[in-house]
Amino acid sequence: MAKFILSAQNFDIYEGDNLDPYARTGDVSLEQIASAGAQGVIIGHSEVGDNPQIIRQKLIYLEAKQKQLGLEFLSKTTVLLGESWEEFADKAETEVALTVGQKTAQIFKDIPESSLEGLVIGYEPKWGSRGSGRDDMPPPASKLISACAKAIKRQIPVETPIIYGGRSTPERTEEILKDDDVSGLILGSACNSVKKTMDIARAMSQVKGKKPKVLHANFKAYQLANSYFDYLKALRKLDNSFTIYLSPPHTDIYQLGLLLRKNA
Repeated sequence: MAKFILSAQNFDIYEGDNLDPYARTGDVSLEQIASAGAQGVIIGHSEVGDNPQIIRQKLIYLEAKQKQLGLEFLSKTTVLLGESWEEFADKAETEVALTVGQKTAQIFKDIPESSLEGLVIGYEPKWGSRGSGRDDMPPPASKLISACAKAIKRQIPVETPIIYGGRSTPERTEEILKDDDVSGLILGSACNSVKKTMDIARAMSQVKGKKPKVLHANFKAYQLANSYFDYLKALRKLDNSFTIYLSPPHTDIYQLGLLLRKNA
């Protein structure tokens, strides 16, 4: 059976601004998502708008804070990065990949190798996400995704899964995952129903076989077509080559965590 990891969608850093640590209406701390049952978190999602400096700040903060919380957040966290439209438009693949590699180096500079173990890194171009990107343009081509995955990998001193996010379909999945450097996908609107999610999971199996695969379902704030129970019932049928990250809205972390424990 697949391995499941319950992940939060983001967190906010409170410390260091000299403001009341409790007067944070709408913000979400690591303590809150840990208390709700999250085992990891997404850092740097394209819709959040964090730049490499903020992603790095969150990564370092998470590394320090998890020791205090007594959790292994960092080893179950997904870090996303990618280029903006301005960094992509009219540029050659090699030039875009260079930009992505430079951002990777900036984010992970001097991060201990021990802190990178278990981390998942995703290439998610900020212009390529459905709804918050450039829906009027074709999605990122598989050649660009491959070039950027390789650029990320060159900057990471340990073996870690590289995944891709942005307008996934079963057909695009098969094309993208032909590259041995890409181990999986993070889905947004592509996981707003069980059928769409499983169609992509089957495409992943078709191209990757029994090789290790990462499927990260970022449920965002969608009104999902199916219940979390229905998702778990379907996803549990996937084999142990899958590691499945589930990222519900913060309000649903506890609920989904209960279902995961109940049906373990």
